[in-house]
Amino acid sequence: MVEAFAYGGGSVLNAIATWKGAAFAINLRVKAYAVKSDEMSYPNALAREVINEVSKVCELGNVRVWTESEIPAGGGLKSSSAAANAMTLALLKLCGLSPSPYMVLKMSVAASKRAGVTVTGAFDDASASLLGGLVVTDNRNMIILKRIMLKGLKAVVLPKGGRGMSFEEVSRRLKAFKKEFGKVFKMIEEDPFEAMTFNGLLVAAALNYSAKPIQKAIESGALASAVSGNGPSYVSLVEPDKVEDVLEALSEFGKPIVADLPTQPAYLPN
Repeated sequence: MVEAFAYGGGSVLNAIATWKGAAFAINLRVKAYAVKSDEMSYPNALAREVINEVSKVCELGNVRVWTESEIPAGGGLKSSSAAANAMTLALLKLCGLSPSPYMVLKMSVAASKRAGVTVTGAFDDASASLLGGLVVTDNRNMIILKRIMLKGLKAVVLPKGGRGMSFEEVSRRLKAFKKEFGKVFKMIEEDPFEAMTFNGLLVAAALNYSAKPIQKAIESGALASAVSGNGPSYVSLVEPDKVEDVLEALSEFGKPIVADLPTQPAYLPN
């Protein structure tokens, strides 16, 4: 049996409207396991498509694949990208292959698209999940434009579930703010924290989420706060001495948790 992992994450810029995205890794992990088996066994369509993708580069035969996740599913915390990355890494390891990170990302994103778990391919989410740190990407052309290490900060995560909206409806609503998301992309170079908060407010407005958690986090000293991905979870970036204040402020909306911001790639020994 082999295993691999990838990180969950948070959003700085939602990529649906402009195909430009930015995301950062959070040390909440998905672990994937793979073993040769008498029969093919996998938990869902995403796993099936990852198996199909890896089968293009090696003779897998029958395998059993499964995952364990620390990340709440369906809440915008990059659980699908993390699962796709982790399963891709595990299956490639089972084959005895050590491909480049970019090859892993291409395979993971292709599988995610075919499985229908992403609107844009989520190259930004997948890159952050695999590489760690904050990445700025061109999702259409699968290019990493910039990578930033978020050192000395913590993430305060307010997990939420139950988006209750189709990908098509999410996409339609976010694309109505294409010009505004384009401005957020330009802000990242000068101030990624401000860009993240503006992105979060735009997503909240477009998808009818409350902006109060964002407001409370900023008032309590967070450097940035946003709806993550397509929601409904929220993530704040916080200096260590402000963590307790932000936790207390967000506790009225749910059960916030604190997570580290990893800088080491998931494909290296950890």
